Amino acid sequence: MDNSASLDQDQNHCSAINNSISLMQGSLPTLTLSGKIRVTVTFFLLLLSTTFNASFLLKLKKLTQKKEKGRKVSRMKVLLKHLTLANLLETLIVMPLDGMWNITVQWYAGEFLCKVLSYLKLFSMYAPAFIMVVISLDRSLAITRPLAVQSSIKLEQSMIGLAWILSIVFAGPQNYN
Repeated sequence: MDNSASLDQDQNHCSAINNSISLMQGSLPTLTLSGKIRVTVTFFLLLLSTTFNASFLLKLKKLTQKKEKGRKVSRMKVLLKHLTLANLLETLIVMPLDGMWNITVQWYAGEFLCKVLSYLKLFSMYAPAFIMVVISLDRSLAITRPLAVQSSIKLEQSMIGLAWILSIVFAGPQNYN
């Protein structure tokens, strides 16, 4: 009977987080020196990544606004915009969550918020990977079929949309733990 109860707890990630072994022994977890260093580095990288991704996004916006007066925006700039947005999303979701997790050492926000934030964390980690796949496919098609790809804006939009949709779908199972 006790084995089935512990098995159910292990299967539910969010519940298992709140029932850590150290809490069962009666001592509360504390933030160690290595944890403080990890938090400092995480928030430094958050600041750095946010700054660089946001500045690159603004640079792309300025470049695309100049080109709108008569020329098409290049496919690569559109793909880089989506990659930068995905990286910025990952930076703004994953890094603060990890930093706060290291500060608090345990989860206080409840099971619902655990599931929502775990979903967002996975979604923001899948998105840049899938956008990189789209960029790779686009570059491959540009080399192997240059004339067919030049005029195919629909294909680019479809691949980008599919990358975002797959990120949403693949992060979904996190909600059913």
